[in-house]
Amino acid sequence: ALHLLGVIAFQGGDNEKAIELIEKAVTINPDFAEAHSSLGNAMQALGRREEAVVSYEKAISLKPDYAEAYNNLGVAFKELGQLDRAVSSYEKAIAHKPDYASPYNNLGVTLKDLGRLEEAVTRYNEALVLNPKLSEVHSNLGEVFIELGKFDQAVASCQQAIELNPSFAEAYNNLGNTYRSLKQSDEAITNYEKAISLWPDYADAYNNLGNLHMEFGRLEEATDNYQKAIRLSPGSIEIYKNLGNTLLLQGQLDDALASFKKALEREPNDVVARTNLGAVLSKLGRLEEAVAHFGKVLAIKPDYADACHNIGIALKELGQLE
Repeated sequence: ALHLLGVIAFQGGDNEKAIELIEKAVTINPDFAEAHSSLGNAMQALGRREEAVVSYEKAISLKPDYAEAYNNLGVAFKELGQLDRAVSSYEKAIAHKPDYASPYNNLGVTLKDLGRLEEAVTRYNEALVLNPKLSEVHSNLGEVFIELGKFDQAVASCQQAIELNPSFAEAYNNLGNTYRSLKQSDEAITNYEKAISLWPDYADAYNNLGNLHMEFGRLEEATDNYQKAIRLSPGSIEIYKNLGNTLLLQGQLDDALASFKKALEREPNDVVARTNLGAVLSKLGRLEEAVAHFGKVLAIKPDYADACHNIGIALKELGQLE
C-alpha cells in the first residue's frame, strides 16, 4: 500500500512525498525490486541522480531481468554525463525485453550525443517498428537526419511527428532547424514561432530564432530572442555566447563583455567565449587583459587560429611585437 501511495504521489508530481512513502515501503520489504525502481524514479525527478542510480542498481540486483530498471538506469547515467554506461544499460534493457520501445529511443538519443549518427538512426527505426506512432521518436529521427544532411528525410520525420502529435513543440523546432538548413527562412521562422506558441518557455526555440535573425543581420531581433532564451535557461553557455556576439556587432561592448563572462563562469575552458572576451577587451583598449585571455586560450588549444591572430594584433599595439 505504501508503495502504491508513493507511486500515486510521484505521478502527481509530489516527489518528496513519494520518496518518503516508498522509503517506508522498502524498509518494510527490502527485497521489493519494483519499490526500489520507483524510488529511483522519484530521486531522478528531483535531480538526485547518484541516489537514483543506487536505487535502480538495487532493483536490478533483486530482479536481474528488470528491463524497465535498466532503461531508467540508462537515463540516470546519461544525465550524469556517463554516456558509455548509459549505452550499456539501454542495451541490457533491450536484451531482456526486445519488444520494449523506450530503450531503443533512449539509446538512439545517447548514440547521437556520442556522434554515432547512423547507429542512432538504426535504433530509432527499431523503436518505430515496435510502435510507429511514437511521435518523439519521429522527431528525434528528424534531428539526426538534419545532422546527416538528409534534409528531405528530416522534413518527413518531423512532419510525421507533428501529424501524430500536433502540439509537439520540439517537432516544430526540429522542423524549423531543417528549413533553416535548407535556407527556407520564412518556413523556419513559422515553425520556431509555432514551437514557442505551444511552449512559451522553450528556450531552445528562442535561441534558434535568434540565430536565424542573426544570419540575416537583424541584430535587434536576435538580441531580443537571445535575452528571452537566457531568462528561461540561464545556465546555457551557448546562448550567452550568441548574445555576446550579437551585442559585440552592435557595439554594445560592456554588455557583450558581461555575456562572455557569464559563459565563462559556467565553462572556464570554453575557447570561443574566452577568445571573444579578449576581442571585446581589445576594442575597449584593455590590451593587457586581452592578451592574458588569449594566452589562456592558447594554453588550452595552442593551434586555435582566432586566438593566435588576436594576440598578435594586441601585442603589436602594445609595442611588444614587431
